[in-house]
Amino acid sequence: MATTANIIRLYLKRRPQLLSMVNNGLCNYSALARRLQREIFPGRKGEFAAIKAALLRLARATRGAEVDWERGVERILRSSTVEIRSDVCVASSKGGIGVPVIATSNSKSGVMSVVDASYGKELRKKGVGVMDGLTLIILCSPRELQDTPGCVSVILNAIAAEGINVLEFISCHTDTLMVVRNADAVRVYGILTRLIGKE
Repeated sequence: MATTANIIRLYLKRRPQLLSMVNNGLCNYSALARRLQREIFPGRKGEFAAIKAALLRLARATRGAEVDWERGVERILRSSTVEIRSDVCVASSKGGIGVPVIATSNSKSGVMSVVDASYGKELRKKGVGVMDGLTLIILCSPRELQDTPGCVSVILNAIAAEGINVLEFISCHTDTLMVVRNADAVRVYGILTRLIGKE
């Protein structure tokens, strides 16, 4: 049977924002313990002390490691640039689509291709599923991105925190490609320029 400490550790790993607050000492441990007791152990009043103790042990054990991890991510992001390609669409197919492709991703279920929106009508005639009204945002980072854990997590969490959904995501070598709705493009650009310190 899993201990309370192990359950708390696993729960926080799935909630990176909470884990970061615990690791950096930025939370009220009693208030967080009460919240976790309600969420994880509803109806079990005796867990509060064990939960709070687990949070405090976790904070002591990881102090410093979180800061190093965040510094590495910050270094990568500060060395990155943002590019935008507006007026694109995403084509979903089982194979090639016969038009120039900006970016593509293959999986077991099919092929996702980012193409210029001018090909949307032609692709629909061929029976290809097309989603349009989209913008492609590319974050170009240094080579160290591949050896630095947490960069993608920080980027996607910052976007999600603003209530924006990334419709398609491709990571290729040092480029991070994200497709968002046109209506969200300016906000995503603002989020990324703040992250990379070039606002």
